[in-house]
Amino acid sequence: MLKKYIYLIVNLLLLIPAIVLVYSYAYNYVDKEVQLLEEKSHALHEMKDIYSIITNLQKIRGLSNIEETSIEIFDNIEELEKENYKLAQKLHKENILEILNRHPKGTIADFETYTYDIEALLLIYKLTAYNARLTLNSDINEYLLSKSVTTGLPYIVEYFARIRGLASSVHDHKLDQKIKNQIQNQLYMIEELLKNTKEMKFFNENDFVEKLITSQKKEIVYIQNEIIKKEYITKSGLEIFKSITKNINFLNKLYYQNMKNLANYYHDQIDKKNLLKLLIVFIGIGSIIAVILINLFYFRKIQKYIKEVEHLNIIDPLTGLYNRRFLENYLVNFKSQQHDQVNESVSLLMIDIDFFKKVNDTYGHDIGDKVIKTTAQILQKTIRKSDLAIRYGGEEFLVLLHFADDYAATIVAKKISEAFKKIEFQTNDNTSFHKTLSIGIAAYPKHSDDLAECIKQADTALYVAKTTGRDKVVVYNKDMEDK
Repeated sequence: MLKKYIYLIVNLLLLIPAIVLVYSYAYNYVDKEVQLLEEKSHALHEMKDIYSIITNLQKIRGLSNIEETSIEIFDNIEELEKENYKLAQKLHKENILEILNRHPKGTIADFETYTYDIEALLLIYKLTAYNARLTLNSDINEYLLSKSVTTGLPYIVEYFARIRGLASSVHDHKLDQKIKNQIQNQLYMIEELLKNTKEMKFFNENDFVEKLITSQKKEIVYIQNEIIKKEYITKSGLEIFKSITKNINFLNKLYYQNMKNLANYYHDQIDKKNLLKLLIVFIGIGSIIAVILINLFYFRKIQKYIKEVEHLNIIDPLTGLYNRRFLENYLVNFKSQQHDQVNESVSLLMIDIDFFKKVNDTYGHDIGDKVIKTTAQILQKTIRKSDLAIRYGGEEFLVLLHFADDYAATIVAKKISEAFKKIEFQTNDNTSFHKTLSIGIAAYPKHSDDLAECIKQADTALYVAKTTGRDKVVVYNKDMEDK
């Protein structure tokens, strides 16, 4: 008695651990994704603070380059320095504090020194993003958002900030040609970066891309016309600083909007992934219960049919098609399930190779076998996977086309016939020949509500095809029975 249940026990012992393993792997995989998203979300907060330090240092660089001096400028520089130290202490990053400590409070560095420090901070900014794998994205929107806040907008802002610092150094309403050339170089770099912003299609709903490109093109034209091309610049250094700062503020607004969108995206993904983890747990438990119940339910049926299935030969060894034994079982099952198949139409093709006996007599049985195999191959290539091809006996074949009426069956039959005609068979003495098919068609339930009877009707139609000239397709009708 125990031997009878060994299959069930072994099956469960194999399946349940496999299910646990699969769902554990899925859970851990999703959990790692959650951890990555949390790292990315945390990195965004750090990046925003580093970016604030960078923008403050950019302002200090620009204000330091203004020729005219005022309490307003000194106060602004002092406030920006204080804010930077607070942000650096909050971040607990020694490398940022080290950069800021290069210039004690109240001291002013030259343009190149500030630029060098800003580049170092931008590198720290990018490394923060890369270490958190911010640039590894599976979603296109996430990729474009992360790209815009990592390497896109921060560098556009930096190049404009350099222009602001260089242009603010106007002396006696004039700028040295060397400085103008430097400004022009920055404009070239901005134009290259702007080309890449066109790929940020996800912003089209809010016209952010159009606003970005349009506004920056206007700003570039303004800088070229009012600063680079003019010998005499009417605005003072402070006025130029404030004018370009308006554009930089617009860019910063876009940057923070992108950061907010990206942060919201990560939060949404974390919530979804956590929900998915719960679903994995419940589905895993449900799968184990389902496997146990299903195995118990089908155990007796499997035991009942296992011997019969093991000894049942339903495949024709020559063609690989189903054989008559399969057809018999199929008809029994079809009849028992007939109430579930009220709306199902089945067309039957009874196929015979014309003058097949002549092939065996003339060329030998090995060539005859080749013709039969070729016929089977054409049937398999022509019909759908849901249809059935059966070697009915000798050179006869039966095809069952599910959900097909006699019109559709005629089209299929003609395709089979035409394909078979084109085959050139080679004999052992290198001569060649062609063969044709005769095909009879009957349709269930059109011609009969008994599928077995339809097979006989298809055979009757085949007989008519063979006695009226062969190489043709004939559809059954009642008049054939009277002949």
